[in-house]
Amino acid sequence: MTFCSFFIGPYDQAKKPVLKSIETIFLKDDIFLFRVSIRTPYQFNSILFNQKERFGIETLVSGDTYEGVYEFTIPSVLIASIMVYDIYNGKVEITTNKILSISPNFIYFVSPYIIKDYVTNHRHYNVLYFNYTDIPRNSIISMIDYSIERYHPTLDFKDNIATPYFHSTYNYTIQMFQIEFYIEANSPIGNFNFFLNNEIVFVTKELFSNRLRIKKSNMDLQGPIFKEIKKITSNEINNTNKFAEIGWTMAIEDPINGFRDGFVVIKGEIDQSIYNISVSFNNVKNGGNKFLGEYDFKFNLTYPCISQQYIISEVVLTDVANRKSVFAIFPSYFPSSLRSASNPFLYFLNDTNINTIQVQCSNHPSASADTTAPVLKSFISSKTTIDVSALDRNVTFTFVAEDLESGLKANQYPIVYLTIYVGQYIECKSSIIEITQTNATYSCTIQLPVGFGYSHPNVILLSVYGFINNNGILSGFSTQDLINFNNDMFHDSLEVTYNFASNQPILIDYLMINDKGGDLIVSGVKFNRNIDVYFNFKDGSVSTANINVISSTKFRVSDVKATKDPYQIYIKSSNINSNTITVTPVVYDYYLHGDPEPTFPPTVTPVPTNKPQQCKGNPTCGGPTNGKCIANQGCVCYSPWVGIDCQSQIVIIDPPIFNNGSNNSTSPSIDIVVPDKNNTNGNNNTTPITYHSLISIVSLREINIQNEVVNTITFKDDWLSKQIDDSTIIFYKEFTKSTTDATTNITVTLKWFKNQTTISFAQEQLLMNPSTLKYTIEISNYPFENSLNQLELVMSASMQSNTTDDICSAKEFGETTNGDNSNYLKIQVDNYSLYGRFIRRGIIDSTIRTISNILLDKDMNPITSSKSLQSYIGIQIPYYKESAIIDPDFSILIDSNKASSICSNKSKLSGAKLAGIIIGCVAFIAVITISIIYHLKKKKMAKEFTKGMNQKMKQMNDINKDNL
Repeated sequence: MTFCSFFIGPYDQAKKPVLKSIETIFLKDDIFLFRVSIRTPYQFNSILFNQKERFGIETLVSGDTYEGVYEFTIPSVLIASIMVYDIYNGKVEITTNKILSISPNFIYFVSPYIIKDYVTNHRHYNVLYFNYTDIPRNSIISMIDYSIERYHPTLDFKDNIATPYFHSTYNYTIQMFQIEFYIEANSPIGNFNFFLNNEIVFVTKELFSNRLRIKKSNMDLQGPIFKEIKKITSNEINNTNKFAEIGWTMAIEDPINGFRDGFVVIKGEIDQSIYNISVSFNNVKNGGNKFLGEYDFKFNLTYPCISQQYIISEVVLTDVANRKSVFAIFPSYFPSSLRSASNPFLYFLNDTNINTIQVQCSNHPSASADTTAPVLKSFISSKTTIDVSALDRNVTFTFVAEDLESGLKANQYPIVYLTIYVGQYIECKSSIIEITQTNATYSCTIQLPVGFGYSHPNVILLSVYGFINNNGILSGFSTQDLINFNNDMFHDSLEVTYNFASNQPILIDYLMINDKGGDLIVSGVKFNRNIDVYFNFKDGSVSTANINVISSTKFRVSDVKATKDPYQIYIKSSNINSNTITVTPVVYDYYLHGDPEPTFPPTVTPVPTNKPQQCKGNPTCGGPTNGKCIANQGCVCYSPWVGIDCQSQIVIIDPPIFNNGSNNSTSPSIDIVVPDKNNTNGNNNTTPITYHSLISIVSLREINIQNEVVNTITFKDDWLSKQIDDSTIIFYKEFTKSTTDATTNITVTLKWFKNQTTISFAQEQLLMNPSTLKYTIEISNYPFENSLNQLELVMSASMQSNTTDDICSAKEFGETTNGDNSNYLKIQVDNYSLYGRFIRRGIIDSTIRTISNILLDKDMNPITSSKSLQSYIGIQIPYYKESAIIDPDFSILIDSNKASSICSNKSKLSGAKLAGIIIGCVAFIAVITISIIYHLKKKKMAKEFTKGMNQKMKQMNDINKDNL
């Protein structure tokens, strides 16, 4: 088949392409769907973005090649120029340019672990929160990591990009932009370097007051390297020694991240034969591992052959953290992002022949005289016409080559090239079906991309190259060569069709989704409005979902479940099943060497356990419905009962309103309000009775070995804070010790548990009851005056009631009995209590250590009255170097028994006192007059005492209100 596509005659400029309209639809991250309406009187050929991304007729969704609508996806930040071409290379060009300078007004990092940010063998997940003034909420802003490691390429060189991009979404709950990102394992210690960018914003980290610091890392920026190299050579290959194994055994070293995979390309210097050998750490020889192990890179040669050097021309080695080392004789073969990578031959730079092996072959009587190249005997395509809109777009090529003098060289695999008019091509690498002394039969199969070649003149041109004979002579055959054979045994092209009437849906690709799940956007063709999607997960679960069809080429699936494993999806549209594609999530948080969770080293001191206690209560442990008695431990309560006697019950209340600056005060102080819905104040006062509990962090004290306070940091209402969601808020504060310049950070995460939940802290399983507030307090490195000193974090807890009735209050401090090896503090006012649990262990320098909790009331002058009670607790943290994490929690209880320790003096005389008075009256009837006089005088004194007490209580309540 022959054709000519050149334009004959003058080009009419009035008929050049016209870009009628451009519509953009946001998909995800910085990716947009572009819908372009184009008129091309000379037929559409292609559209080019930034002289880089080219799209053809495969993007046509409606109309025809004269006037049609085309859809494709591309990052918005790339749009600088758009060119539309017709089949005669006529074009129209549009350029865009937007620049705007805007400064951020708030930035904040948050993560359960990332504030300390240990990245030793651990890729760490994090979230960046920020706001911009006058930026629309639907703006997409990208975060680019430009840490020093990025000058060494770390990622696959797809699209010549070595730097990961992370993209913003708008969090309507907290009214801020957020970017989920990760810090690569074993990154450099120091500030995390990044900038924010989109088509209108460019901001570097220097503009932000908050910095994210990497404090601990086993830094590894270098890719794997060759530690030892042994050449595999052979004696001369000749008529008696007809077989030889040639190559290298190389020990690959990567002592930190570990070797993952790589490839080595070996070329014959004369015949340009190619041996591309790929390995992974699964191919390591016995005795090795991914940190250091031997691998074979070898190939076979047979007689007849030619004497020549075999040269390692290219090497790419990748470690588990995706950092690469590369080598190339011609560096331009690699994208620029890889050319500065470390050299895998680093230890052998002085040996210029380390990558070469000389092979000697004796002359063959007939082969050595061969001066002709291999010839093609047949070239057959399984299809002469192919529908590039069909589900089956496979085509197989079978071809035979011949070389009568020296024969075809084994282990060389010719490549079939499929080329379309605009110069794009795809490759189909063959395999050898059969080889004899003179002939070789090859075959390859390829699936064409959807729409490939459906552009004027709707033809795919075929060619094949890479035949080598045993005397080192090459040959290949162009499309014109195949045409010139003028034989049915030589197919030179494929005719292309596209069935627009078909309803067959095809899935092509998907936009990146991470292991947190969320929205999955899939690309393809022939999507209608009635589609169901089916998921097959690695754990064996199968699910279906309805989807939001964005266009005939895109759909969105919301709330895909979180998973780190690949999963498969397919769709059913109009009762027609699509093909199946595999989705591989990008994992944002993982350990390089398979650690499922961070492991703690052996504890320095024994983990504390509570001493044996007797079971208390009447009935014991509240009876069989409330709890059970365990000998030498105490009462173990059934939810919702708690306490050492199981006679206090969890109160389900509304979450507290976090104090995050809305009232011009920012500190991790939480006021929990408990309404007593069954009672109101008396004396015709219908005000409902409420109970207020206040929890706050007061100060941090350094205490020496003599138990003397040597330094105190008193916390004020000047914390940075941000509410992450309706149940979590983070407070952050930096302070400097007056005697040093060292800065210490304290981060307090408050989390409200609405439902019963079991969590793990310091290798202890802890039950969080409903309506529990948990504090996670992390303190960074502190400049101790002496290694024998310790820190004491002082917390305050109080309870107050607005009742006008005569009530009592009480407090308890002791050890729990339910097996969690903790201290408890119970502050009770009437029959409501604030219950605090203080775990007797913490994570100190990543090690589980014992901590102590003590009552400080004798030194701190707390509020003490029948209606308002306060207590101070000191959490004592041993000396450390890097960080300390503690984890107290608080909840509200209603008690079966009312408090009776601290009561109002308005209470009436007891029965015993009245009996004493009666007996006194009978015994001393003779002095009744004196008794009456004495009684009247005593009554007057009692009134004066009560008046003074009321004044004092009023002062205490006023103080408590100020504290609230």
